[in-house]
Amino acid sequence: MKKVLCVVLLFFASFLANANSIVDQWKSGLAGSRLTSYSGSAISSNSTLTIINFCRNGRYSYYKEGSWSVPGTAGGASNNTVTGIWDVQSLNSITYLTYKTDRGEQGAFPIYLQANGRVNIGGAAYAVERGKSGC
Repeated sequence: MKKVLCVVLLFFASFLANANSIVDQWKSGLAGSRLTSYSGSAISSNSTLTIINFCRNGRYSYYKEGSWSVPGTAGGASNNTVTGIWDVQSLNSITYLTYKTDRGEQGAFPIYLQANGRVNIGGAAYAVERGKSGC
């Protein structure tokens, strides 16, 4: 596991190192990538899967699926997909992932690379798969 993590860190860092600015480094590193986050609880059978695909043309798709089940009570599931455009910007030495949905909603999240190689977007950690965005 440590060897795989080191390879992922080096692979992602090599893409970041080839760009001129931190913004360019993030754009280069995210373009064409799929980011995945999963959380779950064995006690209450709750789980959440989030997948973000960053297309090279500046578009993205954000998919979130959740399910829950508590013994002796009802359970359920939900999913949602949001699409739009993404960008990376820097303000006051903080790097932000910005987005605008196809419905016109927009916002920004601080973004940074964690020591374990995961990309942190707005406080959520994501595993990165380069070239797997599917778009």
